Amino acid sequence: MAPGGPKIAEPPRNGLWRVGRSPDPLRFGDPLDPALLENRSTGNRFDSPTGDYRVCYFATTLEACLGETLSRFRPDPGLGAIAHEEGFMALGEVPADWRHRRLAVRATPVPNSAIPAIRFLDVEAAETRALLRNELGELLAYHGYSDLDVPTVRGADRRITRWIGRWAYEQRDADDRLKFAGIRYLSRLSSEWECWALFEDVALDEKERRPITRDDPALTRIAELYSLTIF
Repeated sequence: MAPGGPKIAEPPRNGLWRVGRSPDPLRFGDPLDPALLENRSTGNRFDSPTGDYRVCYFATTLEACLGETLSRFRPDPGLGAIAHEEGFMALGEVPADWRHRRLAVRATPVPNSAIPAIRFLDVEAAETRALLRNELGELLAYHGYSDLDVPTVRGADRRITRWIGRWAYEQRDADDRLKFAGIRYLSRLSSEWECWALFEDVALDEKERRPITRDDPALTRIAELYSLTIF
């Protein structure tokens, strides 16, 4: 193992943000279908590679949450200008229904009987990746990777990142309690967006929730960044 072990991160004291579906935006989604687990692009980055536990995704800021969730609406520059057909949304348009079906929620992860301390494995740290490179060496080689670098950790191959999550989930203390509440990582879309993957065993103390309105400053910033029209 790398000297000193992995780097640990603690979440912000004022909580984490999530954009989730109403009426329960803090619901942990179901694990992936086992038939899809070997698909390199299916699911979220740190979902269970074995389909036996759930993961919920948060960010330090609401802007980061919206940046992640709205990225699929970005106009494709390769398609050029496409006529807007009646009854269909044009490229770069976000329907009002998208907002109405979701809520912005801020919550703080708290210790419980399954996890005594809220600490996250920081995969952005070089010392963490050095350790994981050794721990997951055979897996990396099997999938054709010679290193566990930043592009791999932030990349699209979920076969690798899911096993990073599994390694963190399997780390237990002498009482068989989780050592990590989840994983701290940066968005592949912006290194300024700090994100957090929480394991289902972690309890959450909700601080606030609110609808996503068209004039929300965070939504406005993302709309400008992605050249989106919000309805």
